[in-house]
Amino acid sequence: MHTIENEPTVLTDRACWKARPEPMASVVVLIAGLAAAWIAAGSTGLLGHPLRKTLTLVALSIAIGVRHPNLRTGSIIRTLPLFLAAGVAVFMVTLPLPAVNVLAAALVLASLALAAKGQSRSILLAASTAVVTLGLYRFAVTSVPWLCQAADLTGKGIGKMAALITGKPLWVGSTFAGLDMLVLSGAFWCLYLPGTRPPRAARAAYGCLGILGGHLVYLTALSYVPDLLAAVPVQQTETAWSWTALLHKVVPWNAPIIACVIHALTVATMVRWSTCSERVLTVAEPPDGDSLDDDSRPERPAPRSAALLSRLGLGTAALAMAVVLPVMAVLWPGSADLTGKKIVFYEKGFLNWLVPTHGSYGRLSSGMYGMLPVFVESLGAECLISADLSEDDLEGADALVLLFPDEPWQEGQRERIGDFVRAGGSLLVMGEHTTRDDEGENRFNEILSSTAMHVRFDSATFAVGGWLHSYETLAHPATVGIGDERNQFGVVIGASVQARWPARPLLIGRWGWTDDGDEANSGAMMGNGLYDCGEKLGDVVLAAEQPVGKGRIVTFGDTSGLTNAINVGSHTFNTRLFAYLAGNAARAYPAWRQIMAIVGGALLVVLLCRRPGIWKTSLVALGLAGSLVACTAANEDSIGALPDGRPNTPNNLAYIDASHAEANSSESWRPDGIGGLVLTLMRNGYLTLALPELTPQRLSRAGLLVSVAPSRTFSQRQIDAVKAFVHDGGTFIIMAGYERMAASAPLLDAFGFRVGIAADKALEPEPMGHFKAPYLESDGKRVYVRFHAAWPVTCIHPDARVLAYGKNDRPVIVRRRVGAGSVVLIGDTGFAMNKNLEHENGAAFEGLRENADFWRWFLSLLREEELWVPPALRREPAGEVPS
Repeated sequence: MHTIENEPTVLTDRACWKARPEPMASVVVLIAGLAAAWIAAGSTGLLGHPLRKTLTLVALSIAIGVRHPNLRTGSIIRTLPLFLAAGVAVFMVTLPLPAVNVLAAALVLASLALAAKGQSRSILLAASTAVVTLGLYRFAVTSVPWLCQAADLTGKGIGKMAALITGKPLWVGSTFAGLDMLVLSGAFWCLYLPGTRPPRAARAAYGCLGILGGHLVYLTALSYVPDLLAAVPVQQTETAWSWTALLHKVVPWNAPIIACVIHALTVATMVRWSTCSERVLTVAEPPDGDSLDDDSRPERPAPRSAALLSRLGLGTAALAMAVVLPVMAVLWPGSADLTGKKIVFYEKGFLNWLVPTHGSYGRLSSGMYGMLPVFVESLGAECLISADLSEDDLEGADALVLLFPDEPWQEGQRERIGDFVRAGGSLLVMGEHTTRDDEGENRFNEILSSTAMHVRFDSATFAVGGWLHSYETLAHPATVGIGDERNQFGVVIGASVQARWPARPLLIGRWGWTDDGDEANSGAMMGNGLYDCGEKLGDVVLAAEQPVGKGRIVTFGDTSGLTNAINVGSHTFNTRLFAYLAGNAARAYPAWRQIMAIVGGALLVVLLCRRPGIWKTSLVALGLAGSLVACTAANEDSIGALPDGRPNTPNNLAYIDASHAEANSSESWRPDGIGGLVLTLMRNGYLTLALPELTPQRLSRAGLLVSVAPSRTFSQRQIDAVKAFVHDGGTFIIMAGYERMAASAPLLDAFGFRVGIAADKALEPEPMGHFKAPYLESDGKRVYVRFHAAWPVTCIHPDARVLAYGKNDRPVIVRRRVGAGSVVLIGDTGFAMNKNLEHENGAAFEGLRENADFWRWFLSLLREEELWVPPALRREPAGEVPS
């Protein structure tokens, strides 16, 4: 008697099957691996990216930990790949590409299969191949708009099936429809089933019914979510922790975890109680004791070398397709430089073109779009604000921008806009939520009437403010490589965009819903702010694009991203968006590339699943992940446009560092936010932007760099970049108290600065706390600057100048010239925060604008222009000046 592994010399159609229920350890490893894949894909619900990645690693660690004691002993060749795969997987999980995170789980499962034996190997091989299929699916739906739209329509259809059972309308996108769970469970069952004991027809049917039935249970429960939330009272005050508060935070946003649990239990049941048996084949016994002569023997199996060559060919083809597929789908060659391009903005609409000015304070003093022309010109483009969109204004234009148009279109304007686009121009239409006139229409939808796009009468509402960790971007030249940790896309609460073929989504809000508008609501006709039955849950289209003639139209349901205050953080995306619209970048998603990507993806699935193998699965996972990472990096490098303040004298580009975990709040108008600092710099003539990454390329174009108590250490390369920036004429201002100076200490050392140096270095220096200090005096009059919680600072270079002293005449603000520039150290972490500079409502501090005046004087000093003198030194101040 011979087994398959022992390769019998003679095979017959007689076989026996020895049933072996799978050990529970292998089932646990399988479920941990599948859970890791679902978590990595974001399928389990709304999780912050760091938490999602941490849980992915935890699940993979469980899989390795449970399997490790059962690994085949004495075979380092089989165990070494596991540890190598684990190291590579950790790196893959840290990358900002969910599809690559999923493929990390496949790599670990494949390495566990290599180290296992028997039935466990078959199960883990099927699981790893299924996880690669999920990773390929996640890549496809975020890279090929047609597939993204197909997935959304599928989710909508699945939701309607559940609605037929419950009688409650359910409109879900692909995320809440649980397509990720169906793809992975279905792929695993299809791969695992052929290895089970025949006959398989009934088992196949039971497995399919189990997967689909369990999924229907989840969708049925999801349809009752609005009733559940309505039945549980909302906690009005944020007091102690409570179950009701937790419920309203996690439901419905983490409801998909129910589907994951159901699918995991279903898969575990199928594996545990179906027989993935060891097939035993016997040599045929001749009838009546006759022996088998040579002529009566069955044909021998094909030589092993032929089978090996066949597997090698399939593996090579699969690897080649895995590497080529991202190139076909998401590589966008060519530069997107805006130099010399003309961008026209329509002057009229629900808007203003104001900029922050001295004498007006608080959040509402920021204006709307006044800084936008300055920003566009910093990219090298020509900016024209057109009053009537005349033919002369549109002549030679590369892009046209409509910002919430709200007045009736004049004769010929719509025709000129249409002709402009069809002739090859790009049009950006920025709509808004719940906008409708007496006839049920609005001006921006009138422009879109000839397209398959429509701004819906609703509010695209997020689960987490600013859509933090909630965006899903299609791989587009304007979005590739941009994260969503700080609302880098600038969308707030706008409207959702309906985008049918040939339009395609560009930006999606994965964790949000469409709150239907209410014409009876006096609050801008917005909805009730609650998720109700029939409103779309998840995968809300926030922006879409459609080719029209030789041109293209991009539509947003929100205007926030281009406003003065929000462009500070969303400028990277806005730069790429304008570069895509007006630059020389190739048009995204032409039909031929989508067709190639779909065909290539389907072929890769066939090659992967045809005779699955451990090395083939591993190489496909690595090849697809590596190619996707390389294409993403190449796309980021191809965007040539960067803001540049050098054409202005003095350089007007100011960066506020946002790349070193600074102490300020990411919400601009929190007490610890820096909304006031942003407006202060704008009032003083700066184009103020957040610095997403401290690089020589960005710094070389700026005139001012501000850092607010960073907690992430500067690398040597970054320190060298700051030194070069200052030496070439830049100004670097850093604010840090002793409690937050550790991360910035190496950078400060490079310029000879120290924070909080005590007479005895073994002792902690004495804090100064809150106080006011004079910084300028004339004719017996003084003006003061406020400190929130100051510490003494010093500089070892004799040419340093003290700008403000604290208690006991110890320096608190010190400036030092370095080359053609300056470095300023302020020993107060909260010095430029709202709580010490500018209130959200614009109220003065004890009736005075001391720090606003200080910054105005301070910046004029640093730019070496005519020194601005505070009013208190020119006349009696309105408020009392402290002694």
